[in-house]
Amino acid sequence: MTRPPILRWQAALAVLLAVVGFLAVVQQRSRQPLRQATDLPTWRLQELAVLVRQQETVREALQREVETLQRQVREFEAALTEGRGLSEAMARELAQYRLVLGLVPVEGPGVRVTVAEDADAGGVLPSAVHAQDLSGLANELWSAGAEAMAINGVRVMATTGIRSADGRLEVGDLPVAPPYRLEAIGDPAAMQAALAIRGGFVDGLRAVGVRVEVRPEARIRLPARPGTVPFRHARRQSVE
Repeated sequence: MTRPPILRWQAALAVLLAVVGFLAVVQQRSRQPLRQATDLPTWRLQELAVLVRQQETVREALQREVETLQRQVREFEAALTEGRGLSEAMARELAQYRLVLGLVPVEGPGVRVTVAEDADAGGVLPSAVHAQDLSGLANELWSAGAEAMAINGVRVMATTGIRSADGRLEVGDLPVAPPYRLEAIGDPAAMQAALAIRGGFVDGLRAVGVRVEVRPEARIRLPARPGTVPFRHARRQSVE
């Protein structure tokens, strides 16, 4: 006995609707992890922008201070060359300026910050480390009282540029490769506290899939800066 045509048509329609429903569920579930991964960083963009502006202000202030110290060092060294000599107090001050300007190796307590892509970000897509990430961390450490700093063994100052070039990062004119290691001499507790602020710069990096590890060290050794940076445009202001 054959089924009536209407019953066969209803059975075919039911099968078709079941297949369409199954495909819709599969498609929705496949999009969910990607949506979660891409939505998470967006809510932090405004906070990160504010932090970047604050750190840029601090960096500019430090750069002006370093330029003032460099001018004084050149004046003292010129006086010694011309035979006028330096008093013992001026010689000590010159040594202090050379220390501040990174012209001699230094050592002391501090922190070591390791930065790399986080492959186990837990739902967040791993993010490559950019030049502004290292620059922001360096500014955080300067603001927290760092007295000397190096990135992957390259001594850096407030005026040292960190940039991307040919798919890699450069500190000054020297290339550096991941994982990136920032070593700063100063009060370890103060620098750790600054990097651990909830909602701060480090939290922002971790939210976008960058792994940041901070570890205090009882003794850190930093080399002298690799040569001096010539001033091609800045000139001493004349006094009239």
